[in-house]
Amino acid sequence: MTEFEPAPPRHTATAATVTLTVATVLVASVSTGVAAIAAVGVLAFTYGAFNGSRLLVTAGAAVVFLAALLAAVALHGAVFVPLAAGALAVAAWDLGEHGIGLGEHVGADARTRNAELVHAALTLGVAALAVAAGYAVYLVGADRRPVAAVVLLAAGALALFGALR
Repeated sequence: MTEFEPAPPRHTATAATVTLTVATVLVASVSTGVAAIAAVGVLAFTYGAFNGSRLLVTAGAAVVFLAALLAAVALHGAVFVPLAAGALAVAAWDLGEHGIGLGEHVGADARTRNAELVHAALTLGVAALAVAAGYAVYLVGADRRPVAAVVLLAAGALALFGALR
């Protein structure tokens, strides 16, 4: 009989790390200085995702998210790249947290590939929808369209997130 090992599944930790790395690459396309800050977040996140540290997963994702905000300031009005980077940072955090939770509940030896794939697909799908909705709100607001349209679009995005939660 083997001893229970509460390690996160490697597939989820890898997917989360790749997602956060893509967010960092997007940030690097705007500013290499800000990307250096994000890279530190990726290193902390990676260690946390593979070793089950919620603190490092949260801190690493938060650093990359803040780097995306700094990239938005550096772009002076262009929003798509920082919006996508921010959404990917949140998605990576969710994937990392999910992996740690799986490890705590079922252990490293359990077969969790299907649960991991479904969760990753839904998380990345919601991130893509959030980017699309956020960018649409930006475009509607940039054309000086009625504020009610922007409010209704934001409410629809919140309803979508609530339904997927």
